[in-house]
Amino acid sequence: MKKIVLFAALFVVACSGESTISSRAEHFVRSTYNDVDRILSVKVDTVTYGDNLDYRIERAQSNTEFAAHMFKTYKGEKDEEGLKEALAWEAVLDSLKQAAGSILEEPAAYSCIVTYNRPGNLVWVQLDKYGNLLNITKDVDKILINPGEDVPGYLEAYRKHHNL
Repeated sequence: MKKIVLFAALFVVACSGESTISSRAEHFVRSTYNDVDRILSVKVDTVTYGDNLDYRIERAQSNTEFAAHMFKTYKGEKDEEGLKEALAWEAVLDSLKQAAGSILEEPAAYSCIVTYNRPGNLVWVQLDKYGNLLNITKDVDKILINPGEDVPGYLEAYRKHHNL
């Protein structure tokens, strides 16, 4: 019985969290666009710390592949340094992921798609984990690729690795 009550409580909290984010997204659309008559739908996707770190890891792997290609093609000292640096950054990110633990599953941001007045009239609303506005746009090219916060330690590691 305790398990059922706990599950029900967690379900209510999860649903109310998404409902709050949905309401916030709707609020920002109504505040930004003066032609809103009715909201047809709000789709909410949670962006986790893990999602953001995975994106950064994918970018690092892409950079490593490019650096490896440059080294293989030109075999210069600068190319070798670039490859070593890219591999080292990948290793830093892998270490961060291993150390991050359960925070990887926690929300870092929310990406919402709000449809209003007619199907196809879409607005992308990106909110931080507290429901504050990060970005609102009707232009799909202006959607933030990696919204919200990064895992703890990322910025420090980035600055240290890139000597900033």
